[in-house]
Amino acid sequence: MAAKRAFVKVQDGCRYRCTFCIVTIARGEEQSRTLAEVVAEVNTLVSQGISEIVLTGVHLGGYGSDIASNLTELVQVLLAETDIARIRLGSLEPWEFSDEFFMLFEQSRVMPHLHLPLQSGADSVLKRMARRCKTAEFAGIVAKLKQAYADFNITTDIIVGFPGETEQEWQDSLAFIQAMAFGHIHIFSYSKTRRY
Repeated sequence: MAAKRAFVKVQDGCRYRCTFCIVTIARGEEQSRTLAEVVAEVNTLVSQGISEIVLTGVHLGGYGSDIASNLTELVQVLLAETDIARIRLGSLEPWEFSDEFFMLFEQSRVMPHLHLPLQSGADSVLKRMARRCKTAEFAGIVAKLKQAYADFNITTDIIVGFPGETEQEWQDSLAFIQAMAFGHIHIFSYSKTRRY
């Protein structure tokens, strides 16, 4: 039987300023819900028959930055104080992980999946995007997860046609994307009018 899934938004806003994104302007500073609020919502969902939650946010990895907490603590509290059968994490920037965070996936209730937006597989394009993770770091995260956890699923976002992207940068990006063997890819064509 398929899990009954609900999305639980735990934070809003973003502190970063990627050059393709207007979220910082549109959503403002990061704001996190308290641990108690999230626990109460999840317990209500469990009582309604929900068996899987997806934690979401505009910048999910920034959860807790304004309330002296963090995403790892939130998941640990949900594991301890709710009976939710499955916890899945929404999109996370690939530069925010501690060893303690990686250990969350040792818990069978935490789903072995992360959506890590790469955006480009060429470091020169990532620099123009003002992204904080280079391809070598990204590959290291993917390798660490796949070595530690069998069948760990990594999905991603890619923007093609970013301003100034050359044919060589695209070929470098394509080769890197293929090497990562993503489970799924969301592909976007760059547009000055699109709001990412």
